[in-house]
Amino acid sequence: MLRTVLEMVVREGCEEEFRAAWLETAQAAARLPGCVAQSLLRDPRHPRTHLVMADWADQTALEAFQNGPERQRLSARLEPFRESARKQVLDVVAYVPGAASMKGGPS
Repeated sequence: MLRTVLEMVVREGCEEEFRAAWLETAQAAARLPGCVAQSLLRDPRHPRTHLVMADWADQTALEAFQNGPERQRLSARLEPFRESARKQVLDVVAYVPGAASMKGGPS
């Protein structure tokens, strides 16, 4: 499994609108072949800083998304909110779900 991590600073005053737009794009991406999960995290000490995380089954699935038309459309939806961004692609070498994951995970 691969995890993409996009650290993004959202323009001031756009945080709520960004999160709503992210939810729309994440729901669309989650339906794509090979998408395992989508997550959005916010730094409580720096509320404009968000981590956009996406888990992909394998490199083939990630490349299909990155090279397909859907990525451009979804990225364009979030672009107006971006003050800065930095992206990484990481191999998930271990994953151990906790007891709470059996109850539906975070809400």
